[in-house]
Parts: sequence; structure tokens; C-alpha cells
Amino acid sequence: MSFSDWQPIRCAVCGGVSEHMTLASTDSPGPPDLDTRPAETMRSSLQFWILECPNCRYAAPSIATAAAGAAELVRKNEYQAIKCRFQRHSWLLAQLGHYADAGWVSLHAAWMADDAEDAERARECRGRAVELWKTGKRHGHDFMETTEQEFALVADVLRRRGEFEEALQTCMAGLNEQNLTPLIEDVLRFQLTLISRRDTAAHTMGELPKRPQGGERVTLE
Repeated sequence: MSFSDWQPIRCAVCGGVSEHMTLASTDSPGPPDLDTRPAETMRSSLQFWILECPNCRYAAPSIATAAAGAAELVRKNEYQAIKCRFQRHSWLLAQLGHYADAGWVSLHAAWMADDAEDAERARECRGRAVELWKTGKRHGHDFMETTEQEFALVADVLRRRGEFEEALQTCMAGLNEQNLTPLIEDVLRFQLTLISRRDTAAHTMGELPKRPQGGERVTLE
């Protein structure tokens, strides 16, 4: 993992200048978690994915820019009451109609909570992610490249929340998808095993059972 030096950044909302450590580059040679969280060294870069202005609390990947209407939203009491900078940015995105991205940022907030060993906040953030993705789907917004990938991701998020019945239903719906790729089928069937064990822990793609020799896997890319 590589970081640039501390750099002064002018906030696009309030005009205040503050110093921030910005991420230059990372790599992620290991298998990601089932919910796409990358392996090290990129895993440790999470804390730098969202910056925050210490003056007005505007939170974004780059506080040097802001979408139209963001400044007014940042001043709202509802925004200021949100404690986590990831969830503040997620709230802004949702208010601006970017539900898919808002859901992803809420999932990233869950990862932050995992690292802080705050299980309740992690559960809340995962629930918020699913609700945002559902809202986005109602507006025609996809949150992954394919529907089968969406089923696989949501199944993991629900399982991590301990919502085993909902996770099971999601897995079965995913397995009924036409032209299901071998990789996603493996992920969904692995989820069924974890659900049967009432397992809420994080698991990686590297834990998928090996296919018979000659079995072909595709990537998520």
C-alpha cells in the first residue's frame, strides 16, 4: 500500500482548508470476502476512502468537489446528526438519488464497524445497504454488473446480519437465474452451507469448495 503526503484540501462546501492523507495506490493479491471486501493491502486503505471536512463535516471521497445541492444538505440537522462519515456520505448520495452508490458506501461503513468490533452498528449499516439497493432497483438502478451477482452479494449481507430465512430465499432465487455462471453458483451453494450452520462470520472467495478437475470458473470481472 502506498500513501501520498498530507495534503491541504479546500472544502467545496464551506471553503475551509484542512490537511488529509490521500491514497496513492494499493494492491490486493489475495481473495476478497464474499461481500467483495478486498484482501490486504487494499483492505487497510478503507479508512482513506471517505474524507471529512473538520469544519462543516462534509464527507466524500474528495471534499474538494461537491454535487449541486450537497452544500444545502450538509447543513441539515439530519445530516449533522449522523456520526459515521461513511454513513453521512451514503445519506447524501441517497438524497441526490444515487441509491446504488449509497448502498455500497453503507456496506463500506459496515466494514469500518467490523474493524471497530461494533457488531450492532455493522448490522445496522448492512441493513441500510440492502434497503438502499432495493430502492435503487425500484428506480431501475443496478448495483452490480449482473442480477446473479446482486443475489450473491445480498445473500451474504443478509447472512452477516443473521437474517437466515431472507438469506436462504435470496440464495434460492439466485440459483433459479438462467445462465448462472459456475462461480456464482458455487458462491450461492457455499452460502447455503453457511446459512445452515447459522454462521454470521466473514468468509472469503478462497474458501469456496474446489470444483472437480476440469470444472471451469469465471471471474466477477
